[in-house]
Amino acid sequence: MSNSPTNGSVNAHADEAYRRLLEIDDLAVHFLLERATVRAVNGVTLNLDRNSTLGIVGESGCGKSVTAHSIMRLVKSPPGKVVHGAIRYWPQDADTPVELTALDPTGPQIRHIRGSEISMIFQEPMTSLNPLHTVGRQIAESVALHQNLSRKDALDRAREMLALVRIASPEQRVREFPHQLSGGMRQRVMIALALSCNPQILIADEPTTALDVTVQAQILDLMNRLREEFESSIILITHNLGVVSQMCDQIAVMYLGKVVEYGTARDIFKRSKHPYTEGLLNSVPVLGRRQRQLVPIEGMVPSAADTVVGCAFADRCPAVMQRCREAEPPLRETEAGHLAACWLHE
Repeated sequence: MSNSPTNGSVNAHADEAYRRLLEIDDLAVHFLLERATVRAVNGVTLNLDRNSTLGIVGESGCGKSVTAHSIMRLVKSPPGKVVHGAIRYWPQDADTPVELTALDPTGPQIRHIRGSEISMIFQEPMTSLNPLHTVGRQIAESVALHQNLSRKDALDRAREMLALVRIASPEQRVREFPHQLSGGMRQRVMIALALSCNPQILIADEPTTALDVTVQAQILDLMNRLREEFESSIILITHNLGVVSQMCDQIAVMYLGKVVEYGTARDIFKRSKHPYTEGLLNSVPVLGRRQRQLVPIEGMVPSAADTVVGCAFADRCPAVMQRCREAEPPLRETEAGHLAACWLHE
C-alpha cells in the first residue's frame, strides 16, 4: 500500500525526530563580572544528529568551549549564567527531550548524563587527568560509578579501553600515572576515559592541540573508527580547518559568541558565504601550492564585554557596507541547509 502525502509527511517528521540527538536553541551564556558583563555565548542555535560529527570552528575566545561546557552544565555560577535559550537532549529510546539548562548542575540527573551519556575530551589532558591516581584507576572509577561494576570488572574494562585506543602494553599502562605517559598517550587515555561508558555524544575540545602531525592523524582516525563502532555522535571543537575537513559532516563557524555560518563540510569549503569563513580558509596553507600567498585577517576580535552595533565582523571585513555598521545581519538560509549571517546574501 502506497503512502498518502499525509502519511509521508508524518513519516518524514518521525524520521527527523529520530535523527535528532541534541538541539541548542538561541543559547546565551554571560559572565557577570564586577566591571563588565562578558557575553561569551550570545545567541547560538545548533543541531546534532545521531551518528554524525559537528565541527565548531573559530578564533580563540569566540565561545566554542563555553558552548561545550554549557552542554555539560560545567559553567561555574557565579559568575557564569545561562541568560536565555535551551539545550534539549534526546536520550536513547526517549520520545521527549531533557532540557539540560533546567537541571541542577550538581543534581543526580545531570551527574548520570554527564560521563555516561554525554562525555567530553578536555583541551589539555595533563591538567584534566588527576596526577595522584593511575590512569587505570581514573577510567575504572568512571565505569564503576556509571555502570555499577565491581572494582575488578571496572579495571578489566579500563584495560580493554586502553587496548581499544591502541595503547601498547595496556596491562602495564593501566598502573602508570599521567606524567609517565607521552602527550599522545595521555590524549588517548582521555579518549578511553570519555568512551568507557559508551556515550551517545562525545564532545572533543581541541583534541589534537600540541600534538605532532603524525599523532594528530592517529587520534583523528581513532575517533572516526570509534564513532562508527559505538554509533556515537561527535562535537569537534577546534580552530584547525584541516581537522574539520577530515572529520565533520556539518560545520558551524563562530565569531564573537555567535554562529555566522553553518552548513555541510562541502558547502563550507567549496561555497563559503561569510567573509570571516573565507578569511579563515585563505589563512590556511595548502600543501604543494608554494605560490599561494597566505592572507591574514586584519584587525582584532572585539571584546565580548563591549556592546557592538551592527555586524561584529564589520571592522575586519573587506566587503563591509554602511548597513553592516547599522544593523546586525540575521543567520538566514542562503541555499538549502546552508546558512550565513551576512548582508551580502540578503
